[in-house]
Amino acid sequence: MLEIIKEFFKQYGSIGLFLNAFFDGFCLPLPPDFLLSTLAIQKIGNPTVLALICSIGSVIGGCIGYCVGRFGGRKIVDKIFPNLIFLDKAEILFKKFGVWAIVIDAFTPIPYKALTLGSGLMRFNPLLFAMVSFPVRSIRYILVANSASFIGDQLRAQFERTFLLLVIGLIVIIGVGVFIKNKLVTKTSGN
Repeated sequence: MLEIIKEFFKQYGSIGLFLNAFFDGFCLPLPPDFLLSTLAIQKIGNPTVLALICSIGSVIGGCIGYCVGRFGGRKIVDKIFPNLIFLDKAEILFKKFGVWAIVIDAFTPIPYKALTLGSGLMRFNPLLFAMVSFPVRSIRYILVANSASFIGDQLRAQFERTFLLLVIGLIVIIGVGVFIKNKLVTKTSGN
């Protein structure tokens, strides 16, 4: 199912990336990292620009998640996400680390929606939430996009070299086979 969601957003390129990041902020089970990596490897756009598009979508979606948590309360959040164990962990992180919980969660693979909903539930300062989320999410996505682009280039170059060697090897094998066949044919026809 996650692959279907990724393919749906992928067909819309950078707009799909924005929407994937936006919905990840409060309800989507697929983080945008996978689509961001795919688009960066495919050179759909500049990896840093793609990362910033992803960050903007993520933080705007995160603000929606914040509002769901803040104004919907625990009852609404539990109805939308009845088994979201990460929400309890987010609340523990907030009580223990405060603003550093946002930094930790925004940079790590912990589901961002748990942080956004938890921030609202804990009535964390919304402006501080957005101001901390955006640069941290941006750094994370810039690292993901540029790493994927770099590694993709390396893998593509390696594949091209390997493929070239395979083609050359195949041509040599066919050439040797034709040469041997011709030698055998001339030898048998000569006798």
